[in-house]
Amino acid sequence: MKMNDFFEAFGCDTQHRVQAIFSSIFVLQNRMQTAGEKLQTEISMKQWLLLAMTECCPEPRTLTNIGNLMGCSRQNIKKLASALEKKGFVRLLTGANNSVCIELTDKVNAYSEEMRQRHIQALSLLFADFNDDEIKQLFRFYSKLYAGVERVEQYAEELE
Repeated sequence: MKMNDFFEAFGCDTQHRVQAIFSSIFVLQNRMQTAGEKLQTEISMKQWLLLAMTECCPEPRTLTNIGNLMGCSRQNIKKLASALEKKGFVRLLTGANNSVCIELTDKVNAYSEEMRQRHIQALSLLFADFNDDEIKQLFRFYSKLYAGVERVEQYAEELE
């Protein structure tokens, strides 16, 4: 079954549409990761995301802060960062209160420049069917979806 068939089958009412959107988020993530791994030459997509989030994370760039930004645990960030450290992309430094901070190396800039054209082309292909207004709407919708995720996280914490 193709995803278009899936959406047609589940597009009959709001509840089914919500379920289809929820399911498709995971399918899209898997497919984008698989495709992205074929584009990258030295690192995984999750490692690439860690580099991108580290770059935009305000100081201090601790494992905890970057984990919060990426929506995953400090332990997962440590595992990704350790692999990147072995490849020369980051340095792990001891910060205040024995926290571990991530520092990007010059290799990140060189790699980004090397991969730049592939990333531009991939984004162009991914959003080829969208006009500027639709991208603006999708951006706005994603903001709303993140607000919903925060409510679900709060609900899950209340259940604990």
